[in-house]
Amino acid sequence: MIDVREEPRLRGAVRVEPALWCAGFAFALVLPLALPVPYYISTAITALMFVALAVAFDIVVGRIGALSLCQPVFFGFGSYAAAILATRHGWSFGAVLLLSMAAAVVLALAIGVPSFRLSLHAFAIGTLGFAVIAMLVARNWVGLTGGPLCMTGVPPLSVAGVELTSLTAQYYLILAMAAGAIGVAFAIARSRLGLALTAVRDDPVLAGARGLSPTAFRLTAFGISAALSAGVGVFNAYFQSVVCPENLDLSYTTALLIMVFIGGRSSLRGVVAAALLFTVLPQMLRLTEEWRLVIYGLVLLVVVITIPDGLERAFQAAGRLGRRRTQPTPVRKR
Repeated sequence: MIDVREEPRLRGAVRVEPALWCAGFAFALVLPLALPVPYYISTAITALMFVALAVAFDIVVGRIGALSLCQPVFFGFGSYAAAILATRHGWSFGAVLLLSMAAAVVLALAIGVPSFRLSLHAFAIGTLGFAVIAMLVARNWVGLTGGPLCMTGVPPLSVAGVELTSLTAQYYLILAMAAGAIGVAFAIARSRLGLALTAVRDDPVLAGARGLSPTAFRLTAFGISAALSAGVGVFNAYFQSVVCPENLDLSYTTALLIMVFIGGRSSLRGVVAAALLFTVLPQMLRLTEEWRLVIYGLVLLVVVITIPDGLERAFQAAGRLGRRRTQPTPVRKR
């Protein structure tokens, strides 16, 4: 049986999709030059952060089919690690980034080993428990995290001794990080690891009978996702220059769930499109502050009703329509 989510790899999409990715990346490169307005650049930075987070989240939800509700834990862990190491010990951005991503893998193993022993439904509840614990630690361990007073005074972002104080420079840094996250997800999808994750997701019993360890592959995907999320958290600490317990809020999980399920699980282009749509749209709706949430909810409702299988299904339909139009009309023989 062919999984409908793998349909974009079929003919037509294989030729068109790389061109669309290149066009999108080229547009992202020139965006700060075309719209040199701080508000727009700041919104684009936030959108790219959510692109990276959603792509990382989809590695767990889409690739292995495990509904993790503790993704903000890794994001917040990266933010707090950056704030603590930079403000109290003077660590550089690169060192903080590498250490935080490595430590996030260890944290993912500590959470994943007991959680993946549960059924997939209980896994969601178990990871939710870890998210609540992390939130309580951030709020109540005042000596380490600052508690409700937050951690302030994160130094300006610098890479290789060059301070990236302008929004444009920070935009290009998070653009590189988001491209890296997309590249990791793309490489996983096209590798033997991706095939193994798909096998574990679709039929773990059969995968185990073929010599694959479902728990080991799930932990691998969980660790990669945690490392990518922690990296975004590190950038967020420098970008915001303050880290608060709200960085671990469950609203991040809600937003990521919307992006992944509306985009289409295990669909890279769908998740990226949904992350951009549902990050930029609320910012645009601030022009009508009173009706912002109403319009946002209506847009979300319309998308769910009209394309319940996510944006990926809409992309597939558009691809089929395009191929029909490009196919030559058969000549009738007289």
